Amino acid sequence: MGRKENAAGSRGTGTMVAALVLAALVPAVGVLWFMTVAMRNERLAVQERLATVYSNQLTSLQRQVTAHWQARLTALQPTGRLAPAQIFAAAARTKLADGVVVLGGAGKALYPTAALVEARADENSVVARALQSQAAVLLQAGQKQLALAKLAELVGDPRLRHAVGARGVLIVPNAQLLILKLIGPALAAEPPRSAGRQNDDRDGVPASGSPTGSLRQQTLADLVTRLNDYGDAALSSSQRRFLMREVKALAPGAAIFPTLEAEELAAEYLDHDPARPADARLQRTPLAKVWRLPVADGTLVALFREERVRAELATAIGALTLPDAQVTVLAPGEAGPADRRVPSLDASELLPGWRLALSFNGTDPLALASERQSRFYLWMGVGVVAIIAVLALMLARTVAAQMRLARLKNELVSTVSHELKTPLASMRALVDTLAAGRFRDERQLQDYLHLIVKENVRLSHVIENFLAFSRMERGQQRFHFEALAPAEVVRAAVEALQEKLEAPNCQFEMSVPPDLPRIRGDAEALATVLINLLDNACKYTNGEKRIAVRGVAESDSVRFEVEDNGIGLALAETRKIFDRFYQVDQSLTRQRGGCGLGLSIVKFIVEAHRGSVEVKSEPGKGSTFRVRIPRANETTNLS
Repeated sequence: MGRKENAAGSRGTGTMVAALVLAALVPAVGVLWFMTVAMRNERLAVQERLATVYSNQLTSLQRQVTAHWQARLTALQPTGRLAPAQIFAAAARTKLADGVVVLGGAGKALYPTAALVEARADENSVVARALQSQAAVLLQAGQKQLALAKLAELVGDPRLRHAVGARGVLIVPNAQLLILKLIGPALAAEPPRSAGRQNDDRDGVPASGSPTGSLRQQTLADLVTRLNDYGDAALSSSQRRFLMREVKALAPGAAIFPTLEAEELAAEYLDHDPARPADARLQRTPLAKVWRLPVADGTLVALFREERVRAELATAIGALTLPDAQVTVLAPGEAGPADRRVPSLDASELLPGWRLALSFNGTDPLALASERQSRFYLWMGVGVVAIIAVLALMLARTVAAQMRLARLKNELVSTVSHELKTPLASMRALVDTLAAGRFRDERQLQDYLHLIVKENVRLSHVIENFLAFSRMERGQQRFHFEALAPAEVVRAAVEALQEKLEAPNCQFEMSVPPDLPRIRGDAEALATVLINLLDNACKYTNGEKRIAVRGVAESDSVRFEVEDNGIGLALAETRKIFDRFYQVDQSLTRQRGGCGLGLSIVKFIVEAHRGSVEVKSEPGKGSTFRVRIPRANETTNLS
């Protein structure tokens, strides 16, 4: 039966949503059709004139762009007999491109390249390796000053300038970098150390008088000069990049490498796409927002970041200014401006996919021609949009209600699975234990039976809350109103929780005068209100419990108060605790049970009796819940 109701509810909801969507779409489609038909004739009338006025300007800009990039290709074309590294440096230093790759006849990259210098065992290389090894041993022994001396001897010998290590890298530049790292900025002014006191310091720290400051300055200057010298064919591009980055990090103000960014961009490009480009036109690369432009003979590939391309195009078209329009550069696949009136034009044959889009500034000729009719269309559109807005609001409310219902169902399933699982598991474990006869004596048997009864009561309370909640949600909760004595209502609630309230660690006080005015209501429902409030007071009070229930007569009602010395509530929590399924501790590992329905049931019952419920609480100082129920002689039409 429930499954059929759910299916019917789903079909009804789907029909209602479809009707609301249709009601919102029909006016929207109608106004769009009307606006399109009304404006199309006027736009067509001025479109031809606009195309005639601005076509010559766009064509002129296209010629300027083509001339600009042809001049750039000419400037990038290598001239003379220069080494590949020198060709790279010439293009990078003149900022003709963001990066450059020099190619050989077979399309192989000549610079930059990952290839290292061929390792060799000539006499100078052997000597340099020996000095390098000695410095390494001294560093491991903690003799920093002696290691610096060995490294200074290595870099100071001009015969070792092109010595190559076992891994194919130049030894001297790496030794210079190590000197800079060992000295560091903090040791630059350290005094020299005499030869006769080399072993005075056990930790290897140089003694007074060491000229490390001069050594650092000279080493830094020599290394920066060599890294910027692209005529040094022995220095590979990969070692050059590594040393540039390291030296720049050690001396950011003193080390200036104008080609470092071009080096890094070119190396990154070669890691992703080392193949020779097909033709001399601007092309995408695998790198994000990086483009390449090969020269005609294929010996060089210039790399441009996308913002550089846009800047170059802006420079090329900047000479031509239009009084009432502007030109926007569009990259391949990029949408043009929203107010564009004239179709975009290819920027240049050298830049396939790049386009020039014309857009109007302020009021354009098309707007001037159709302004009068647009006012009429505007008011009509406002009316239709208002209708659409109302329909959309109705649809939004319906969808929101369905979402709340779905969320409520999910919360119900989650809470049921969590709250029913614990007592069922406990009872099953206890019953299995008793069935297997695993108990010591009659007393332990009674204890187990008592625990089973306790868990059964807890389970029954949870189920009853769910049933009450279900009846409330479906509007099927019925109350039997009659004149009631407040003391009898309180006594019924206290008897239901007698075991908890008479526990050794609980001090319970009941103050309900027998002469309180009678109230009109459902005895069982009002008892449920007080039972839930008293049960919460027991549950959320740690240690020694002090719980009190009182009844007080007011002018037109009777006020019930349930007070405890529990953990209390923050102000933000007091505004939510009467919501369905809300719990202060919402973690799955919470110590206190409950399904978050008790207080929502309390609120429902009290409001059904035309009463009110409120809470006054502070964290750590307990809580006081006040329930007001109208007197019997002032409550009418409750049934």
